[in-house]
Amino acid sequence: HPTGTGLGAVLFGPAPMALLGMIVLLFQAILLAHGGLTTLGANTFSMAIAGPFASFGVYRLCRKLKLSRVLSAGIACGVGDLFTYCVTSLQLAMAYPSDNGGVAASVVEFLGVFAPTQLPLAVIEGLLTMLVIMGMETYAMPELRAIGYMKEV
Repeated sequence: HPTGTGLGAVLFGPAPMALLGMIVLLFQAILLAHGGLTTLGANTFSMAIAGPFASFGVYRLCRKLKLSRVLSAGIACGVGDLFTYCVTSLQLAMAYPSDNGGVAASVVEFLGVFAPTQLPLAVIEGLLTMLVIMGMETYAMPELRAIGYMKEV
């Protein structure tokens, strides 16, 4: 689920994205019957909390390592997308532990199921984020300054 929460976390911080992500997931559950109300807490944690906080942390780390803003945002959003599915795998493993290896074996199984689709999606989200940031730095510099994105970390 490339959701853009990583980009939002880079631009506005992870806390606003947690709230916005939960609202989006609630609308999805109610209006689209996607995800459902019974899984809202787990989905909110993995997609609206864990992913954005991971993206924000990776972005800050990349900036401290003197990587460019564009590259830092791309790496952060790709990693945040992947981290979401690592958390989801752990959640599913705790709900459905393997008979032969418990939660640990189940985590490996779920990661194996998600990897073929989520690895390419994470790369695509990272690249798309880089394009969005480049466009914003070209056409929306005053707005980026106004939200505090342009100050050095």
